Amino acid sequence: MTDSPYLKKEIKNHPEPEYLNDLRILRRFIQSGSFGYRASKNVVFLRLKNRYPEAYTAIGEERKQEVLEKYQDSPYIDCQIRTYPNNPDKPDYLKSLKRLRHVMILFKLGYGSREMNMLRVNSRRQYPEAFEAFEEELGDL
Repeated sequence: MTDSPYLKKEIKNHPEPEYLNDLRILRRFIQSGSFGYRASKNVVFLRLKNRYPEAYTAIGEERKQEVLEKYQDSPYIDCQIRTYPNNPDKPDYLKSLKRLRHVMILFKLGYGSREMNMLRVNSRRQYPEAFEAFEEELGDL
């Protein structure tokens, strides 16, 4: 695992090995899914999260950007773009699908709020086929 931009910056500014090891451990927890409401109850993780809140936030944002870039393209949405090319409602439909997929990615990363959950549930009811396709696409997240 290569060092993140935040860790590279910290290595230049704070060469203390204990501090850098703590940040790497914190990053490993975040990379494995401990962020936001999905945070681990591990004592080591909680200690590092409380000790380095700025690092926790920065590494979480980096993880968010990495995942959003990785899952930028969707085979399901690409298929929908090719289907019915002259449909006048297609732009709004595609915008709704992209928003649903974005919200699903954020939820899997541990972000979420009551409003986002309402949007996710309503979109799931409105676009059940798309929701299932996105679940399959994002299964390894």
